[in-house]
Formats: sequence, structure tokens, C-alpha cells
Amino acid sequence: MSSADPILASVLQRRVQAITHEMATVLMRSSRSPIFNEIGDLVTVIFDRQGRTLAQTEYASIIANGAQPPLAHIIEYFGEDLHDGDVILHNDVYTGGNQNADVGVFLPIFFEGELVAWSASKGHVADIGGMTAGGYDPRARDVWQEAFRIPPLKIQEQGKLRRDVWDLVRANIRLEIVAEDIKAMIGACTIGKRRLGAVLERYGVASFDTHMDYVIDASERQVRAEIERWPDGTYHGESFMQSDGLDPSKRYRIAVAVTIAGSEITFDFSETDDQAPGFTNMPAAAAIGAIRIAFLMLVTAGGLSTPANHGLFAPIHTVFRKGSLIDPHFPASTIFGNQMCDEVLESIMRALAEILPDRVTAGWNQFLCTALSATDPRTGEPSVSLTIFQRGGPGAMRGADGYDALGFTGTPGSMRSPDMEMFELSTPHLMHYNEYLPDSAGHGEWRGGYGTRSSWTFYGENEAGTTIGDDMASEGAEPAHGLFGGGPGSLNELRLRLPDGSVRDWGSKEIIDHIPPGTVCESVNGGGGGYGDAFLRDPELVRAEVRDGLLGRDAAARDYGVAVSADGRTIDEDETQRLRAEARV
Repeated sequence: MSSADPILASVLQRRVQAITHEMATVLMRSSRSPIFNEIGDLVTVIFDRQGRTLAQTEYASIIANGAQPPLAHIIEYFGEDLHDGDVILHNDVYTGGNQNADVGVFLPIFFEGELVAWSASKGHVADIGGMTAGGYDPRARDVWQEAFRIPPLKIQEQGKLRRDVWDLVRANIRLEIVAEDIKAMIGACTIGKRRLGAVLERYGVASFDTHMDYVIDASERQVRAEIERWPDGTYHGESFMQSDGLDPSKRYRIAVAVTIAGSEITFDFSETDDQAPGFTNMPAAAAIGAIRIAFLMLVTAGGLSTPANHGLFAPIHTVFRKGSLIDPHFPASTIFGNQMCDEVLESIMRALAEILPDRVTAGWNQFLCTALSATDPRTGEPSVSLTIFQRGGPGAMRGADGYDALGFTGTPGSMRSPDMEMFELSTPHLMHYNEYLPDSAGHGEWRGGYGTRSSWTFYGENEAGTTIGDDMASEGAEPAHGLFGGGPGSLNELRLRLPDGSVRDWGSKEIIDHIPPGTVCESVNGGGGGYGDAFLRDPELVRAEVRDGLLGRDAAARDYGVAVSADGRTIDEDETQRLRAEARV
């Protein structure tokens, strides 16, 4: 790498990153589905000719970190049969995809007749065929029931649309907006191609390649140096998934052995339970994405800041057992797999808690939302939506409280909660409230993140809904765990109040084929686990949360040993000292 100029390498790295950001902006602003333009359930990437990640703009991290495996298969599949102007569509979980609903568009970039790079965009489409609109159905027993499979497929060849192929795809998808969103993804990739072409015109292919190699190598060296600081050895952790969508009492174990050897790290999930009969299985690409998210949390907690590229993940090795919950046998259904990021991340954090206490987080509240489909009576048009505004709290870590209402581990801090007014405008639902859930955070010197509570009325015609998540109180799940003396978080609750006055619990992975108009949903999403001894927490922080209505006075006294006045403005110092002294006895 001696011929590389470090300054130019930094300039080019930032330029490629800016290209992916522009691609994402174009995609969100030109797409039709609120899942894209409101929530941002997507990623845009620039790869080199070998399929190595050069830069990405990730809103949905689980998709972003699972975007490379499909391209590796595409490159192998087409070989030399790649041409300028080709556009390739892909979603198939058995050829590298992370979820069938996460559809990718991959565009080879040629410069002066030579394949030099790839642009890609990938996102969660509103429908992808199968037996249920939106794709989420716990009754699905195989991949054909849950989705229209798209292995590497050229929908455009040498700049010309393959109309027969395009019509075949459209014929197997219910919603017209999906076709429009695919066009938006193609447009985003085209922007990436144009912008990268301008960079190559200015600097030349050879210089660009040399400096991107330098950037990747620098990232790898940085992250390897970080891993070398961690104690060598093999460490074990586990997490549990409650309910497989068929039996709410069924409990599955996700187990990992993390081996650190010098600058290499291996995540071995071989001891994970056998695959489930329904849709709660995780494709290998989704598991790789989840592992990378956990790994990034660990390395960045130590202060490492390096671009997200191929070098960042070069030291990682993964092992899965074919036929387990992670990497099931074909043709298992797998659409719930992305949501299992919660269990994968928790098992890794538990494994490394003792050796990396400054890096790990306490347990996150496991994700719970709903996927809804209906006919909107205002327009007569079909509607598919995800209620991503249902958000639980993350776990705390040493030195930091958990963020409030951050939500899913697979999209930590990146995928957006939809604007409530836009949710009402674009779907047949009326929101009543969406707010923080008091007393939901696990106590600790650093408390967990607060969860949320929300409620809305259904008024769509032919409405159906599937829950996607875990940590359901009614199913006997366990709350997010605390660490090093921190308290546990709280559980999720979901119930429907039907127009006839009856009330029913809605399970964590349950489909309801008919939700009558006028039904009200009441959702509670719990908080994350706490970290450390709560009686060491600054009393002023406790008082402020009592004042703001996040923490009850009784909980402040019981869990933190802090006596707060009724108006939340003052602390009874003597009573606080007494409470904390009694706790030490």
C-alpha cells in the first residue's frame, strides 16, 4: 500500500460514503411505501468488483450487514455474463438473502468496458407474495407459503427492461407500490453508478482501487488491534425465544461460543436448538448481520471509530449448524429471522460480560410490533403497514443509561419511528397516544431505557394483523436481564378491545385474520435492563425522573433509596441516607 496517499484515501472514502448517503436520500424521497419513506427500512451500498463493501448508508442495520452475501452469490451465479446496464433483483434466503421481504437491487458498474464496482439498494417491501399480504404468517411451513422467491434475476439487461421478467415479478406481488419502490431502488443505484463514474473519471480506476484497498486494510488493522486487547479464550452465552408462533409455551435456546484468539474472533452457534416448524428460523445472512451489529457495539464502545467496510468485519468468523434455528434446512420458512437479532445479540453480550464489562449492554427489551394489512375505506386501496412506533428500551451499559424507546436491536438508532400523522394519513388507523412507559426501565447505577405505550383504533376493511416479537408477559417470557446488580427491565403486553366489548390478549407471534372495524389495540413495550448497583445512582438523576413522571416516588425509594417530595422538586436527604444505609446492612 506504499503508493497510496493517506489524505487522498480519506477523501475518497468520504466521497464514496457521501454517494451512498445520496442514494439513500433519493430512495426515501422517491419511494411510495411508508416502510421506505417514513420508517427507512433500507440500506444503500457501494461494493468493489469483488463484492467487498466500500461504504454503506444504513437505516436498517440488520439489512445493511446482510447485504453482502447475496452479491457474493450473484457474482458466482452470473460469472462473465454481466454487462453494463444490467439490473439484478434478489431476495431468496437460500441463496444469500437475509429475509424474503427484504428485496435487493444490484447494479454492476462498468468503466471503460471493465467491471469496476457495484451499487446496491435493499429494503423491506410492503408485499412479496406468499399466502398472506405483507408476508408475516406464523402458519407458514415452508418458503413457498411465505413469499415469492427471487434468486439472482436480471430484470434489465444491457440497459433494456426484460418486460416478461418484470411482469412475472409484478404478477406475484399484490401491491402496485412495491413495483414503484423497486423502480426507486433502481434509481438510487443509478445515482450511485453516475456519481462513482465521476470519481473514476477524475482519479482513474487504478488510483481508486489502490486507495480503497488502503482504506479497507486500515480498517482491518484497527479492528484487529482492538480485538488483540481482549482476553483470549472461549466464552459461552445464551438467550431464549418464547413461542414459535404455533405453541406459545415453546421455548427455544440460542447459544453461542465466542472464541478470541489473537486478532481473530469466532462466533459459533452450533449448540443452538433445532429449527422450528413455523416461521421462527433465521437465515445465515440475517445471523451474520446480527453478529456484526453486536460486534460493532463492542468495538465502538471502546472508542474505535472506523468506516463500515469489508475490513471492519474481516477478523470475524461464523459457525452455524445446518438444521438449527440459525441456518435451517431448506425449505423452512424464515420471515421472522430478522427479529431474532434480539436473541443473537443478547447471547453474545452475555458471553462477553465478564471479560468486557465496559463494553457490553444489559438486556434489551425484545422487539414487538405488528404487521397490518387492510383495505382503506377512504380510497378503496390496499394498505400494508408496520407499527414500528411500538418501541421498547435498550439495556444500560457502564457509564451510560439505555436510550429511551430505541426499539429493535436490528436497527439500533437508525430506523425511524413513523410520524403519527403520516401513519394516520397513509393507513386506516386512528392513533390515541404514543408515549413513554413510566416505571418500565430496569434500575441500576445506569438504568435501562424506558419503553413505550401506545393505542390506536382499526377502521380498515378486511383488516388482518400479525404480531412480530417476543418478551410477552402473557406467554411467560422473562424480562430483559440486568448486569452487575442492575435490575431487570419489563415485559410487553398487547391486547385488543373488540367492538362487542370483549378483550383478548394478542400473542407475540400470532395472526388474526379479521380485526373488526372499531377494534382498539393497547400496546405496552417494556424497558431494558439496568447496570450496576442502583443505590450508587446520583439522587438528582432519580429526582429528575420522578419530576418528569417517568419514575414513581415509591419506585424511587424502593429501587434507588431516594426519597423524593410529592412535587418531585426536592430530595429528603436524611431519609435518602437512611434508605441507602439500610440497604447496605
